[in-house]
Amino acid sequence: MKTQSEKDQLLVRYLLGQLSEEEQHRVEKRYFDDDDFYEQLEVVEDDLIDAYVRERLSPSEREHFEQRFLSFEDRREKVEFAREWRRFVSDKSPAGSKEKAKPHWLGFFYNRAVLIPLAASLVLALGAGLLALRLSQLNRQIELLREERAAQEKAAQELRERVTDEQRRSQQLLEELQAERSRRETKEQTAALPVIASFILSSGLTRGAGESVKFVVPAEATEVRLQVRFRVGDYPLYAAELQTVEGRRVWSQRGLRARARGKDRSVIVTMPARALENKDYILALKGITPKGKMKDVSEYSFRIVR
Repeated sequence: MKTQSEKDQLLVRYLLGQLSEEEQHRVEKRYFDDDDFYEQLEVVEDDLIDAYVRERLSPSEREHFEQRFLSFEDRREKVEFAREWRRFVSDKSPAGSKEKAKPHWLGFFYNRAVLIPLAASLVLALGAGLLALRLSQLNRQIELLREERAAQEKAAQELRERVTDEQRRSQQLLEELQAERSRRETKEQTAALPVIASFILSSGLTRGAGESVKFVVPAEATEVRLQVRFRVGDYPLYAAELQTVEGRRVWSQRGLRARARGKDRSVIVTMPARALENKDYILALKGITPKGKMKDVSEYSFRIVR
């Protein structure tokens, strides 16, 4: 081909499929964004078709042209049109016959008044054909862009739906985790609270008053609280000692203060439930004098049932 600019050479290589994939993408992006660049591409394409029809391409260029350029139907149509046009022009050229003179009645075909309108009509027909091809190309490109945009919008919508589902699932898991944590905390708090079994020891339960009263201690009880009531004995502090009927001490507590309840007075004795078994017990209540001496106040007998 004739001497070309660097840009023209790039476009020829693009049309012949000799560019790398990255270079090809850059060229296509540019002719989509730059109208002048696209017009130059069309000019180079027309020159390349003309050079092919006139057999002015190198063997390598011709091979690439036939393998790459002619793989598109619209381009094959352009080449056929250019070939037919060249054949028509060659047939009508005065140089087409040197030895045989044309009959005088054919001279009017070469008259300016006839040749110019004929050439104009052919140019218009060629332009209309090229315009139709160009419009067809543009329509295909627009359709491809629309399909690509629709695919992108669909993918974006699917992505938004997945994100929404993930957010909903994460929120649900968070709520379930918080609910489980709340249940565990409630359970731990409930388990941490002591279960107290409370009973009253009154003067009617003193030792030797008859059959021992029964106190039923639940299995879940952690403490046993005894409210020991008495009438005789006024001391600043009191002490309580729990022992079996055999005389084995089970529990003792000192520093107890009495509270008045009408004519009665009472102290509260608290002990762990695990210290008590299914047995008969005697609780001895003693007063502590200001000098620290112990004085018997009363004794109470009862039976524990677990």
